[in-house]
Amino acid sequence: MSESYAEVIVHDEKDIKGKQLAVVLTAVTAALLLYGALFQALFFPIGVIMVPVSFTTLRSRYREYEYLLVSDELDIAVVKNKSRRKKLASYSLDELQCMAPVKSHKLDGFHSNPQLKVFDYSSGNSEHDIYSMIFSSSGMLQEILVEPSPAMLKEVRMHHASIVYSD
Repeated sequence: MSESYAEVIVHDEKDIKGKQLAVVLTAVTAALLLYGALFQALFFPIGVIMVPVSFTTLRSRYREYEYLLVSDELDIAVVKNKSRRKKLASYSLDELQCMAPVKSHKLDGFHSNPQLKVFDYSSGNSEHDIYSMIFSSSGMLQEILVEPSPAMLKEVRMHHASIVYSD
């Protein structure tokens, strides 16, 4: 079998709670500093302590997923703050049951299975082409949501044409 390679990096856009946390932390820090400076000096040092806490918390909210397809192995990792990389999962394409767009009816038979576990490694943006990959290993059924590049889709389709759909 020929060697195939594809790499995709996807920014995670579904972190709504992180954006809300950023607004709340900024508002609380500003309120503590302002109230402490104008009225009660006790609150000012608390506000000063909140500045690095807020900065550290907000800085760690940036995430992107990295897919690496080498031969018949798909490795998925998360990169936090463009500096820390952590491997999340590794899948063998020999165990791939189906690959189709998320809204495809080809996946209906798998979605009716109550033991299906879903892992979302996509950006969460509905305007992007999000694909569902169904893997069956050790009697466990897993659905992986990814955003493959055209090159990655081509590589998977080349080796597993009968189970890759693009409705």
